[in-house]
Amino acid sequence: MDIGARSARNELFQELKPVCVELSQLALRNDGGATSSKSLVQSTQKLLKLLEQKCQRTDGGFDDKLADYVFFPLSQILQRKKEYTDSLSEVTVKCLHILLEYGWARSISLDLARQLLILLTFVAGGMPGKTIVPVPEELMNDALGCLAALFQDLGRTPGGASCLIESSAVPALGHCVTVVLDGITGGPSANVQIQALQALDAVWHCVKDLQALSNFLPGTISALTKCLMPSTGSRRSKKTIINALEVLEHVLTTILSDIRTQTFKNEDPATGSEQKTLTKPWLKATTAQIKLALANIIRLRSHESADVRNALKKLCLKILDECHVTFSDSASMLVETCMTLSGAGEEDGHFGTTLTHLGAIYPDVGEIIKGTVYNWATSLPRVMQANDEKSKHIALGQLSNAHRLLRELNLDSSILDEALINSLRDSVTATFEASYPKHGVQEADFDLNSQAALTLVSDNAVSSKFCPIIMPEESRRETRSRLNWLLDNFGSREVQIKVASEMLEYAREGASGHGLLSAFWLSSQLLRSATSSNKELDELFDSALTLSDDQQVVNQELFSFSLIILSDADADSDWRLQAVALEVVADTAQYLEEGFRTELVDALYPIVQLLGASNPRLREHAITCLNIVSSACGYSSASELIIQNADYMVNAISLRLNTFDISPQAPQVLVMMIRLTGHSLLPYLDDVVGSIFAALDNFHGYHRLVEVLFSVLSEIVTVGSQSDRLMLQSSATISHLKTPPEIPTLESIITSITKRPQSDLESLDNEPTPHKPWKSAKTLLDEAEYPLEEPSDPPTEVAPPPPTKTHKMLQNIATLSQHHLTSASPILRSKLLRLITTASSSLQYDENTLLPLINELWPVVVKRLWDEEPFVVIAAADTIKQLCQAAGDFMGSRVKDEWNEIMKLAWSLKRKAHNEKGARSQYAQVSKVWEAIIGLLVTVVGYVRIDDDMFDQILAVLGIVVGRKDINEILERINADAVWLDLHLMNMEEGRPLEQPLVEGYAFAEPAV
Repeated sequence: MDIGARSARNELFQELKPVCVELSQLALRNDGGATSSKSLVQSTQKLLKLLEQKCQRTDGGFDDKLADYVFFPLSQILQRKKEYTDSLSEVTVKCLHILLEYGWARSISLDLARQLLILLTFVAGGMPGKTIVPVPEELMNDALGCLAALFQDLGRTPGGASCLIESSAVPALGHCVTVVLDGITGGPSANVQIQALQALDAVWHCVKDLQALSNFLPGTISALTKCLMPSTGSRRSKKTIINALEVLEHVLTTILSDIRTQTFKNEDPATGSEQKTLTKPWLKATTAQIKLALANIIRLRSHESADVRNALKKLCLKILDECHVTFSDSASMLVETCMTLSGAGEEDGHFGTTLTHLGAIYPDVGEIIKGTVYNWATSLPRVMQANDEKSKHIALGQLSNAHRLLRELNLDSSILDEALINSLRDSVTATFEASYPKHGVQEADFDLNSQAALTLVSDNAVSSKFCPIIMPEESRRETRSRLNWLLDNFGSREVQIKVASEMLEYAREGASGHGLLSAFWLSSQLLRSATSSNKELDELFDSALTLSDDQQVVNQELFSFSLIILSDADADSDWRLQAVALEVVADTAQYLEEGFRTELVDALYPIVQLLGASNPRLREHAITCLNIVSSACGYSSASELIIQNADYMVNAISLRLNTFDISPQAPQVLVMMIRLTGHSLLPYLDDVVGSIFAALDNFHGYHRLVEVLFSVLSEIVTVGSQSDRLMLQSSATISHLKTPPEIPTLESIITSITKRPQSDLESLDNEPTPHKPWKSAKTLLDEAEYPLEEPSDPPTEVAPPPPTKTHKMLQNIATLSQHHLTSASPILRSKLLRLITTASSSLQYDENTLLPLINELWPVVVKRLWDEEPFVVIAAADTIKQLCQAAGDFMGSRVKDEWNEIMKLAWSLKRKAHNEKGARSQYAQVSKVWEAIIGLLVTVVGYVRIDDDMFDQILAVLGIVVGRKDINEILERINADAVWLDLHLMNMEEGRPLEQPLVEGYAFAEPAV
C-alpha cells in the first residue's frame, strides 16, 4: 500500500473510531429501555451516514480490515436482533450492505461469510421450523441485497465458492436459496423481487460445482417459470420480467450448455462408487421438464413491452446457440418464437447472434424455419376470416419477417412459394368476401345536376390519393398497412414481377367473383411495389436501363386487362374490380408521365364514363384517377385534359351510339363534356345528335334511356342558347310587345281638323313652258338607228347568310322533340317542353326559321295544357308563353282556334283554385297551375293580336287579379278604358269607393250609380 493510500486509510479510521466505540458501548450497555434504544438507533444512523459519505469508495482506503472493525459493534446488534425494533435492524443491515459491497469486495473471511449467510437468511426469511412472522418489506429488500453482495464477495475470495458446498455449509446454502426463491415468487413488491433475482444470479455465478447446482435447478426453474408466466392474479413489473429472463438464461447456459452436457450425457448412474446426479437419464428428464416450462414462458412474446420481447428473444437465441443439442426437442417452439419476435433489436445490432446466423450454421434450424413459414402461410386465410384484428396484425407481421428471413438465408422452395402465393390470394379473397355487403347497397341514381357531376368544374377537385379498396374502415387501417408491408417486402423485384404475372394469368384464365378481384388486386399491388422499389435508380438513370423486359410486358398486359375491365363492365359487376383497374391506369400514367398521352385515345373515355356510375365510391375513384392522369400528362387540371382531348371522347361516344350501346354512361359523359368545354364543342356534335335521335327511334320504349338521351339534347340547347355563334350577322332583336295607343290631346285634335289633304297637282313643282323641242331631229334619228342599251335591272336583294351549325342543331333538336311529347313519362314531357322553350327563345332572331318551327310544334305543344300531371301543364303554359313572345301576331290564328277550350280550362282552374281554403292554398298544385294559366293569358294579350271579344273574356276570367300591378300594366296597353271599367264594376259590387283621379286645376264629379 503506498503512502497516500495508507494516509487515507488512517484518516478514515480516525473518523470511524469514535462512532464505532460509541455504538459498541451503547450496544453493550443497552438495557432494553426506550431511552437506550433511541440512543442506539441514533448512533447507528450516525454510523450509516458516515459510511455513505466516506466508505463508498474503491480506491482501497476502505478495506477488509476496516470493515471488520466496523462490523464489531454491528454484530452486537445483530446478535440481539429480537430485542430491537425493525427500524434499528434496517439501519444495521444497510450498514452491513456497504461493508459487503465496498469493504469486503476483494476478500472476506470464510468463517465470517458462513455466519453472515445464516444471519442474513434468517433476517430475510425468518427462522426455519417456527411460525413465520412477516418481515418488513424494506428489511427484506436490504437483506436480499446483502446476500447478493455476499455471494459476489465469495466469488472473488479464494476458496469462497468451494466453502459453500462443504457438507457443513450445504444446509445453510439450501435454506438461503429457498428464501431467495420465495422472494422471487412471493415478494411483496417489485423491488424485493428484483433483489431476490439478483441474489439468485449471484448464487449461480458464485457456485461453480455442477453437482451442487443440479440440486438447485428444479426449484430455480420452477420459481422462475412461476415468476415469468403471464397471470392476471399477480402482474410482474417489466423490470422484474427482464431480470428473471436474464437469470434464466444464465442458469440454463451454466449447467445445460452443449459444452457442459457433453461431459456427462453418456454417464451411467451405476458407474463409480460415488452417486452422481448429472447423468443421461437426469438430462433427459430435466430437458423434458424445462421444455414444459419454456412453453409457458414463451407466451411472453405477446407482451406489450418491447424490452420484454427483446429479452425473451435473447433467451431463445441463447438457448438455440449454446444449448442447441441439449434442447433439440424445444428447437421448434424456440425458432417460432424468434421468428415471431423477428426485427426486435436486430436492426440496431443489439444481439451478437441472430436467427439468420443460426439458420446458416445449423441446417435443422433452416428446416424448422421453412416448416414454420409453411404453417403460417397455410393458416393465414383462416386468421383473415376472423374478427380479431390483433391476430391479423400478428399473422401478417410474422409472414413479412419470415419471408425476409427466407431471403436472407436463401431458403428457396417452390412448394413454399406456391403455398405462400395461394395463401395470399385466399386471404385477400376472404377479406373481400367479408367486406362485401350481404344485402345490396342502396345506390342512388346518378343526377347529372348533382354536385358530383360538377366536381370537375370546381377548383376543389384536387384529390390525388385513392381511398383504400380493401379494408377501408379506419378500425382496420393497421391491418391494411401490415398487408401492404407484406406485399412491399415480398421478395426481390424479379420475384414480385413473377408473382404479379402469375396472378394476372390466374385472373385472365377463368377466375370469377372475389377470386378474380383478389388476383387482380394482388397483381396490381405487387407490380406497383416492384416499380417503386427501384425508383431511386430510375431517377438517376434512364428507365429503359433499369426496367426489365419482363416488367414492361407485365405492365402492358396489366394495363390492357384494366382497359378491358373498364370497357366491358356491366351494372352487376363488383365496383371494386373497376376501382382496381382505375388504380392501374393511374399507376401507368404516373410512370409514363407525358408519354401516356398516346394512351388517352383508349383510356380516357373508360375513365370518364365512370363519373356517371351509380356507386359514389366508384365515382370518387374515377375523379381521383382523372386528376392523377391529368397531372402526370402535364395538364393543369382534369377539365383541361378533357377539353384538349374532346375529339377522342366524341369519337368514342359516337361509336357507342352508332352501335346502339344503350348504356347510360355515354350520354352522361357527353353532358359533362359539354359543361366542361362549353359552346366550343357544339359544332362537332351534329353527327352525335343524329345518332341520339336514331337511338331514340329504336329504343323509345326505354323511358330511363330516353330521359338520359334527352338530357344530352337539353344540355346542348342550354349551352347553345348562350353561344355567340348562334345569331346570324344580320339578326336583330324583335320585340312583339304591344304598345299602348297615343292619348289624344287638344292640339292633336285641332291639327287633325284644320289640316287639308294636299292634291297631286299642288305637289308638283312649277316649271316654265318649253320654247324648243327637248331633242333635235338628228338625235332622234340617231337613237332610232342605234338604240340605246336598256338600263340594267335594279340590284337584287342580298340573300341572308346561311344559319350556323349551332343554329341548325337547335332547330333540329326542337323539331324532332315533338315526337316524344306523347311519351308515357311525365318527367320527360316536362323536360321536352322546357327544351322547346329554350330553343324557341334562342331561335327568335331568325323568323324564317322560327315561324315554320312553331307551325309544326303548335299542335302537340298546346295539347299538353290538358295533361294529367300539373307540372306538365305548367311547363306547357310556359312554353306557349315563350312562343307568343317570340312569334307575336303569328300566333293569333292558332290561339283563336284553341280559344274556346283554353277558356274552359281557365274557368275550371279558377273555380278549383277558389275552392282551396287556408293560408297555404297558394302552394297547392291547382293554385300553381292557375297562376301559370294567368301568365299565359296575360302574355297572349301583350304579344298577340286578339279580338275585342277575346279581350273581354280574359277580363272576365281573370276577375280580381286584373288589379295586380304586373297584370294591369299589360292589359292597359290594349284597352285601358275596359280595364278601368272592369275594376270600377268590381269595386262597386264589393262596396269599395272608386279612386278619383287627381289632375291639377280639375275636379271630377262623383260617378252616377
